[in-house]
Amino acid sequence: MGQDGRIRIDTGTPARGSAGEGRGRPSRRSLSDGTRARALGRACAASALLAAVAAPALVPAPAVAAEAVAPAPAARRTYDIPAGPLEATLNRFGREAGILLSFPTRMAAGLRSRGLSGSYGVQEALSRLLEGTGLAAVAQADGSYTLIEQPQPAPAAKPAAAERETTLPPVRATATVQRETATGHVSGYVAKRSATGIKTDTPIIEIPQSISVITADELEARAVGNAKEAVGYTAGVTPSASFDLREDLMTFRGFPFDWASFYLDGLAMPSTTYAISTGEPYGMERIEILRGPSSMLYGQNSAGGILDMVSKRPPDLPLRELQVQLGSHGRRQLGLDVGGPLGAGGEWSYRLTGLVRRSDTEVDFVEDNRIYLAPALTWKPSAATSLTLLANAMDDDLGHSGGTAAFLPASGIALPNPNGRIARNTYGGEPGFDFYKKKQRSVGYEFQHRFDDTWQFTQTLRWRKVEVDYQTAYGLGLSPADPAQRTLDRGAFGSFGSTEALALDTRLQAAWRAGATEHTSLLGVDYRRTKLDEVRYFDFNAPGIDIFAPVYGAPFALPATPDTDQAIAMRQLGFYAQDQMKFAGRWLLTLGTRWDTARQETEDRLTPAVASLSEDKLTGRVGLTYLLDNGAAPYASIATSFTPTLDPNFYGSPFKARTGRQYEVGVKYQPPGSNSLYTAAVFDLTQRNVLTADPDQINHPFGQVQTGEYRSRGLELEARTQLTRSLGMIGAYTYLDAEVTRSNDGNVGNTPKGIPRHTVSLWLEYRARQGSLSGLGAGLGVRYVDERPSADTPGFYMLPAFAVLDAALSYDLGAWRFALNVANLTDKVIYDCWYERCWYGPGRSVRATATIRW
Repeated sequence: MGQDGRIRIDTGTPARGSAGEGRGRPSRRSLSDGTRARALGRACAASALLAAVAAPALVPAPAVAAEAVAPAPAARRTYDIPAGPLEATLNRFGREAGILLSFPTRMAAGLRSRGLSGSYGVQEALSRLLEGTGLAAVAQADGSYTLIEQPQPAPAAKPAAAERETTLPPVRATATVQRETATGHVSGYVAKRSATGIKTDTPIIEIPQSISVITADELEARAVGNAKEAVGYTAGVTPSASFDLREDLMTFRGFPFDWASFYLDGLAMPSTTYAISTGEPYGMERIEILRGPSSMLYGQNSAGGILDMVSKRPPDLPLRELQVQLGSHGRRQLGLDVGGPLGAGGEWSYRLTGLVRRSDTEVDFVEDNRIYLAPALTWKPSAATSLTLLANAMDDDLGHSGGTAAFLPASGIALPNPNGRIARNTYGGEPGFDFYKKKQRSVGYEFQHRFDDTWQFTQTLRWRKVEVDYQTAYGLGLSPADPAQRTLDRGAFGSFGSTEALALDTRLQAAWRAGATEHTSLLGVDYRRTKLDEVRYFDFNAPGIDIFAPVYGAPFALPATPDTDQAIAMRQLGFYAQDQMKFAGRWLLTLGTRWDTARQETEDRLTPAVASLSEDKLTGRVGLTYLLDNGAAPYASIATSFTPTLDPNFYGSPFKARTGRQYEVGVKYQPPGSNSLYTAAVFDLTQRNVLTADPDQINHPFGQVQTGEYRSRGLELEARTQLTRSLGMIGAYTYLDAEVTRSNDGNVGNTPKGIPRHTVSLWLEYRARQGSLSGLGAGLGVRYVDERPSADTPGFYMLPAFAVLDAALSYDLGAWRFALNVANLTDKVIYDCWYERCWYGPGRSVRATATIRW
């Protein structure tokens, strides 16, 4: 290694490195020729895989060195290199062209290439590969090439004949340089920047709170179908083991994922008990988990954390993708993702993402049908101004079912039954009566304007509406009148309503200095208006069914008079201020405070009566981070939360707001020049006015009560790293000590329902980088969940621990990618229970995906 940090790679010696930007001095890498003919090996592997799909590598491939014998670099060759991350395309080109190409790793971070198809000389090929990146390849006297930044326009590449000259001129391509951003695409599994944790585009290691980013590449590699599947390998989050297509059930640091936990592009997605907002992973660029209270930034949200889905945005380069997926239970899915610039001026760009799915499920009569469409349009009249319009529409139809197995009894699943175990495909509802249909519509914009090097203005707005028509027969438990313990008593339930929400966030950001201290200051105001309209019906005397040998067709009908007919209106206005102060080049102090005022009105149209509740709250966050030269960043923080409760109690009265406070100490480690991120955190989190299930579910079905106070303490470890050039890893461990600390139900000291003490997950992916099997990849994962209580009230029982294996096989053929994913490889029987009701979890599921990008 020379003094300039350049690594000179000898023939046949592989080099390690990363495409990401690390703290400290930039490392350098070299690209050169790899193994030549691979056609025979690829053909053999493709025949063996059949319908397997190529998922992306865990992280972008490091550079590889040349073989001992390289082809003459001046010769024209035929290439078929698909569009993709710049580092990956240069890596492949270097191998095939037989050249040595060196550059600082920071140059390729966040950049994409248009790819290459046809016959080219080296300079001409490099020119095309680098178009739109703002980089140029400069030929050296020794025949190698070096990348340089070219901010100004320059002459085009010379003809291929000029390659025969001894000293070659630079190949230059000029455009705006695209780096990794907090909302843009990340190549691989390791994101280094986020806006969710601090509302400014900030390196993750500088955010004084625990955060995880699940990239689009990871979502694709694991064939993720919903948010619950997405978080399976994330620390601090426990997805429910139950099968439920209505919503994404999970807990954050021991607290339930509720209406105040779900965000899209930094704006809240309010839900109620049944009009529940959900998202489509195929339409997302990333899914971010911010653990712990964050009311200082977002106002009303859960103490456990938030899940923020970041939508795909219009790209600067052309993007065309078509995806076909087939799977278990007749799953058929078609996805389309296209976008790019409109016209030659470069001011306008678009994106259109869509998905259609038709599928049965492992539970009889339950279907998983979806139509999703998300158009986006960006206008950039100048480098300082941009306006992006984002919209989406999604329709879910769950067939002749309520979206679940309809509350099977615990006896026969979690508890013994003399008749044995209830079959996993059993449906406890009534298919001639049941249905669940949900429509979601959303439209909004993101506007940014930079006045100068100091001031930046940002405003985001979204209108969203969720409509649900839902009726189902559901289990009340085994009939005490049946000594054979076969008859499931059932009720009838219906919910018809909507949730409509408007969210607006306006903020002014300033980057400035005061002496030796650097400041990034934020002043903002946000406003939310949420309206709920719902009618509910209950009938507790519906016909029962033999749950071990069900025969359907019994007469079912909803009562003529609803049990609940209500309208809820909630308004919230918040003012917030934050300052990130960096001093001495190492210390980073983050201070933030927020004042919220919220008003909720609940109209009971049956009484009629109107109940109102107004609350004002002051919340905040203080964080201190120390940046070390080796890439470690220890931190400590205190944060609070404030969550008005949108749903009323069973009698129509509003609940009090929940409040939370957290103390967190941790460390984030990103080795310089690596494509890795390691995090560790310990926390002490308390929430008051917690909602839990009403113990009297017979008379108050689906009702909730406020038991008082929960406390959760724990340890979280997470690693996203490239262990070797071909082996990547995602690992997570969570220890939770959660308990009820104040209650009116006699359950003080109990662990809250469904909270395990230990959870562990590990995902390993190997990808062949050279040789006849280059492009072949395999992944294997394990998810372990410790035992957990079925309830936090007296008489609960423990649900057993379980471990689930996941596997993936992939093959990359350039423009084509094939993958085969198997979730729950061993078909492990898992289930989740709520008091005397249980749901089986998903069994083995196979998904085969073919993707073409051109």
